Amino acid sequence: MTVTISVDCRMVRANAAAVVAMCAARGVEVTGVTKCCCGEPALARAMLSGGITMLGDSRVDSVRQLREAGVDCEVWLLRSPAFDEVDDVVRLTQVSLNSEVAVVEALSAAAQQHGTRHGALLMVDTGDHREGVLPEEAVPVAEAIEALPGIDLAGVGTIVGEICGALPTHENHELIVDVAEEVEKALGRRLRWISGGTSCSLPFVDAGTLPGRINHLRVGDAILIGPEETEETMGYPLPIPHREVFFVAAEVIEVIRKPWLPTGPIGPDANMCMRHWEDRGHRQRAIVALGEQDMRTQHLAPRRLGVEIIGASSDHLVLDVEDAQPSVHVGESLDFVARYCAVASAWPNRLVRRILTE
Repeated sequence: MTVTISVDCRMVRANAAAVVAMCAARGVEVTGVTKCCCGEPALARAMLSGGITMLGDSRVDSVRQLREAGVDCEVWLLRSPAFDEVDDVVRLTQVSLNSEVAVVEALSAAAQQHGTRHGALLMVDTGDHREGVLPEEAVPVAEAIEALPGIDLAGVGTIVGEICGALPTHENHELIVDVAEEVEKALGRRLRWISGGTSCSLPFVDAGTLPGRINHLRVGDAILIGPEETEETMGYPLPIPHREVFFVAAEVIEVIRKPWLPTGPIGPDANMCMRHWEDRGHRQRAIVALGEQDMRTQHLAPRRLGVEIIGASSDHLVLDVEDAQPSVHVGESLDFVARYCAVASAWPNRLVRRILTE
């Protein structure tokens, strides 16, 4: 009873081409982000064949996999390197995202040792409070990085919509531009990149409201998963063709009619959540051989009409199938659309078989 996750690389290629075209029309270049699929070479090549020229990943092992598969384009490391990674980062990537001068000093030493140069993109916190220096600290940090041998201060960047869920706005887009221009004034030169965000900034690109100085975005989920997050948060439809790209399949191992309400006192469920149940009478339930040990099941959407996810434990996904069309039977396979967090948790999991169509 193997759980499978499948993807058609041709959809990824088409989505990449749409994103590249949208951004090119506004003078914005794109780094295609492969971290959701752990640097899967086939998906990276699909992005490249769709017009992406730079790739980005957050883990050195994933970058190494790309290089070993023969991917030789420019690659960005999207998470600040750990000290024990700096040698590999300098050898395997051209640019890394940084906010700590001490880390860039280590990159500088590694770059000099290898007789090369490495690009550092200074991350600035514009309100979501994940990584990045505060805006008022950017100039002195940029000056310190600029002075390091073997290091090119490639530009500044920011991220929103991550830890705190801060949405992209005209204000935080303008803020990263203001910071960049302050850095440029202090350094006496123009920065190569102003990296204004990720997939959630694409509605601003398509609407023509992204500040003109922002010339770079780091885009993964809009290419690999489809523009679900940007549409939900901004209510803006994007011209990206495929919104269902990854699919999960697992076998039905039980179908029994049961009461909707639990029996007896209620405590936390298998995921340590307290749930409220309203009585819906007796309903047909199915169990699929898939659970939280396989992937984050709350980010799955049943493809069969009338099927609803009730909940999951480590190895059981429980469904309401009372209104399923057609009806659900033991032994058959049910399919689900996998969203970003489901893919990101399933792709490195040895319990889940990956199927790629190229």
